[in-house]
Amino acid sequence: MDKNAFESLSEETRAKLVAAKTPKEILEIANREGIKLSEEDLEAVSGGTSWSSATSCDYS
Repeated sequence: MDKNAFESLSEETRAKLVAAKTPKEILEIANREGIKLSEEDLEAVSGGTSWSSATSCDYS
């Protein structure tokens, strides 16, 4: 998810994503919130790239 897409989410949703501890949690939040993840996002969350670098949501 790029910075603009992340920033367009509600503050509550951003907080949930930042607090997520596992890829599964991120996918569950995305599904619940109706967030469309790109193929690249899905690959990163599913283990295609490094978890810590691929899913960093620190856009503050």
